[in-house]
Amino acid sequence: SLNKYVQIMIGKLPDQNALSGSSSRGLDNILGASISNAVPNTNANNFIIPEGEEATICFIISTCEYCADTIEALEDHISDAIDPKFQKYIDTTAQQENFHDVTAKCLKVLVSGLMTRGQAELKTLTETNWSTFEHVGEESSYVHSLTRQILPFVALVRGHVPQSYFRSFCDKFATSFTARYYNILVKLKRINEMGVQQLLLDTYNLKTCFLKLPVVEPTLIGSKKVGGDNINNHLMSSTTSIAPAMYTKLVTKQFKRIETLLKLVGTPNSMLIEVFKNQWPCGT
Repeated sequence: SLNKYVQIMIGKLPDQNALSGSSSRGLDNILGASISNAVPNTNANNFIIPEGEEATICFIISTCEYCADTIEALEDHISDAIDPKFQKYIDTTAQQENFHDVTAKCLKVLVSGLMTRGQAELKTLTETNWSTFEHVGEESSYVHSLTRQILPFVALVRGHVPQSYFRSFCDKFATSFTARYYNILVKLKRINEMGVQQLLLDTYNLKTCFLKLPVVEPTLIGSKKVGGDNINNHLMSSTTSIAPAMYTKLVTKQFKRIETLLKLVGTPNSMLIEVFKNQWPCGT
């Protein structure tokens, strides 16, 4: 039956309790107490996606969309073929919604799984002694590593899910990541002037990466670029495509909040009140 097929699709997803309960304590040991405290768990269900299994989740999304569309078409076909007095009994709304629910869950799994893959890099951020930072260089190593984690994953998702679902995935991931990044920065204990400047540079580079996510070059299973190390491969289409305006507005707003926080941290005490009033005119 269709309901059984839905359960088969759900059964192919990672365990939703992979990082909850006793397992979460194991994660604390891996990532360190600092990042666990800095990043509050706003979602009880976290997911670990084994390397390469993101493609399976993408296939589930495409399959569920096909099933939902086919069921709707089948309902119309049956209604046209049977006696009119029986047409009111033909209703596949529940079955369609079941497949849409699986699709929504798949998007949550993809976002959570990609967030989990960046935990080691975020740990590096929390362990860096920003109070003794001496000079600003290129982007920090954690930013480069995050970019190498994010871009191939997003490129594969773009290559295997319908565009409307891909846009939703980008929105959800950008919102989740920026919220977590902000929370980590808030929890950093001491940051000197050079540390603030480096973090501002890192934030700018992350923002640049995120603004390009909706237009990364899509990759398919079997492509040499899947999981490749050359970041430029995944940005080829970004030179000729423009990200959706709503997404750009979302990312810009989220990162502006982070930049404002860092600029306030880097403000000398004598100018703190003035800068605060400029940044938050309605603040008290």
